[in-house]
Amino acid sequence: MIFDVQVRGRRHKVDTSVVPDGLLIRTGEQAALVRLEPAVGTQCWRLVVDGHAMPVRLHERDGRLIATLGAVRVSMTVRRWLPLPSRQRAAEDADRRIEIRAPMPGLVIETRVAGDPVRAGSAVAIVEAMKMQMEIPAPETGRVEEVRVRAGEEVAGGQLLAIVRPLHARTEGASP
Repeated sequence: MIFDVQVRGRRHKVDTSVVPDGLLIRTGEQAALVRLEPAVGTQCWRLVVDGHAMPVRLHERDGRLIATLGAVRVSMTVRRWLPLPSRQRAAEDADRRIEIRAPMPGLVIETRVAGDPVRAGSAVAIVEAMKMQMEIPAPETGRVEEVRVRAGEEVAGGQLLAIVRPLHARTEGASP
């Protein structure tokens, strides 16, 4: 398992794997075999790193792990490593647009206006067919970028009604 560990303002990617003698920990090109054993009758632990043992006291405060080794106290945050999206993927997402299409032929009753914020699942348009009204939802939270139909207009099934730019994409103005 990979962790993101922040100590003294510096972030480290720490790769851990269970081995028969303990835990193999890798940071960059360095690796160490580590075991943490309870020290019976105390609130301390015995930390064994590559065969060298030292007492350590561990506790949590305000979401941070505090490790005390002798006179040295180290505060750190430990989180599961989540890779950041690549710049290429971010650029692709920034230009992504979602086409909202009519699921069936019918009469447009209502539409959002270009520039309107829209939440995932909320109606971008309402189409009436056979005296039943159907709300056409936005699949993601975003902003209506373009509206291609007007209230009172007949539409065919599959016809483009509007275009929504997802919230995480490049948009102008405030979020919905």
